[in-house]
Amino acid sequence: MPFFTVSSDLRGTALVVQVSGELDYGHAPVFRNEMSRVWRAGGPQTVVMDLTTLTFCDSAGVAELIWSLQQSRALGSRLVLVGVHGTLERILAITGLRPVFEISPTVEDALREV
Repeated sequence: MPFFTVSSDLRGTALVVQVSGELDYGHAPVFRNEMSRVWRAGGPQTVVMDLTTLTFCDSAGVAELIWSLQQSRALGSRLVLVGVHGTLERILAITGLRPVFEISPTVEDALREV
């Protein structure tokens, strides 16, 4: 089975979620479980999702990112994606979803805007 981890770390008023490996159909439930915990807790003011070490993302993974965006908006939180590249970058561009997400080049840049 391909490698996948998701973890979170509170940095001031922002939560940084580190997503590594392959966010695909098989790993989407792990991602959903972690993010559900975040959103059930009321969600912090800002969630920075670090995707720098994401190696693959399929349509199920994109669906999870859209779900997280919907949850953040419902709670009035800001969701920032960091390190968007490769397959995910292409999928967001092709589907027209690129402008829907706030994207920052680095975690530090995203945290500066908190």
